[in-house]
Amino acid sequence: MSGRIDVLAMDGLAVIGTLGFFVPAVILVALVVGAVVRNRRLAAREAEAEAAEEARAHEALGDYQDIEGRRPATGGPTPPPAD
Repeated sequence: MSGRIDVLAMDGLAVIGTLGFFVPAVILVALVVGAVVRNRRLAAREAEAEAAEEARAHEALGDYQDIEGRRPATGGPTPPPAD
């Protein structure tokens, strides 16, 4: 009967050892995936903000482009906006 107890004890240690390896590994993978997702979201927000700024600059009057150091391609005065 002592043989069965030893086998059960070894199986229990094997489960504890397996959990001791895989639980920290799963936690590490979850942290890395979370960091990558967060980084992608931040990069998407920055790209969206840059695109919105470029759209505002593109639709703004010519003096906005002058402030930014970019001159309009026409070279002439910009006509006033139509109301």
